[in-house]
Formats: sequence, structure tokens, C-alpha cells
Amino acid sequence: MKYLRPLLVFFAAVACSHVDAQVASASPVNGSPMPAASYGSISASNAAVFKACAAAPPTHGACPLDAVFGLFKLAPNNDVLDFLVSNTVPRVVNQNYGWILQLNQMTGKVRVLERMTLPETPKTWGAGGQPYGTSADRKTISLDVTLTVYNGTVSKSWDVAHGDPAGHYLISAFIENAAPVQFEFDVLDPK
Repeated sequence: MKYLRPLLVFFAAVACSHVDAQVASASPVNGSPMPAASYGSISASNAAVFKACAAAPPTHGACPLDAVFGLFKLAPNNDVLDFLVSNTVPRVVNQNYGWILQLNQMTGKVRVLERMTLPETPKTWGAGGQPYGTSADRKTISLDVTLTVYNGTVSKSWDVAHGDPAGHYLISAFIENAAPVQFEFDVLDPK
């Protein structure tokens, strides 16, 4: 399991060794703040988070209003060419995937705690300079990052690494003091 490599146009990279940290901080597709399909399949727990954030006063702090998960298509120089909303990720080395959150603030920085849980322990989580920890069974990793908000969005990306297991994955993204936004998806072997 490793992060997406630095995207020159849309993402602010965080230095890390094997986990090539990639923290995304912008609209990944043609300057659009959120992909049009973002309202497709919002879980009840995420809908409750978005509703609470929409009702919270602006002084409450950064809070997610919408979210989308999917696949990134990258150019050879790592510029984002496309984003496809999806809840499945092909288990193909270097397949890029991740989430985009629309926030209640247009600019600034936000602190995000991200937890990813895999169905089995991966061959490697990598190591690096970013604060993180893994669970005792090494199926879950936690990352504490600060993301820059661009046009009201932040995002976080990963790419499939050799040895990542197939199966059901869960990512929980905690933005500042808000309840977590959760992304459930399946990593599947290509047919």
C-alpha cells in the first residue's frame, strides 16, 4: 500500500519514504469543485455528517458538506487527467484511487486524521516522516495530515501497491472536529 506520487498541478505532496505521501488539495478534474456524480450513493452516516455540518455555524470550524470516492487517471507527469466516481478499485499496481471532500470553507488549511482498514495485512505499509501508526494486526493505518483547501475542497489519494490484498476496504476521514466521513469500497482482481 502506498500513497499516490506527487501531482504537480492539483496536489500538495508531503515527503515520505516508501509511502510516497500524497495529500491532495484541489479539484482533481478540470477546475470543477466536485464531480457531478458526487450525490449518487451517500451512506446514511455520511448524510448525517453533511447535514450537521451544513447547519453548523461557520465559527464551528472546517466541516465536510459532500464527498466522493473514485479512481484517478494520471498523465505521465502525474497531472490529473480524469476522476471516475467508483466504489470498486482494480487491483492493478499503480491504480490511483481516493476521496474528495467539499468543505464549508473555501481556503486555508485543515487537519485530517485518515484511517484505512484492509481485509488482510498488506505486504507493506511503508515507512516515512509523516506521523502514523498501525493496528496490532497491521490491517489498519492511521495518518495525521494537514491539507490545503482549494476552491472549497480537499482530497487524499492512494495507489495500489504490489501485495495489497483484494477485498473490502474502509477509509474514515476525520476533518478537524467533525464526525468521520466513511468510504467503503472493494479492491478486485481484474477480469
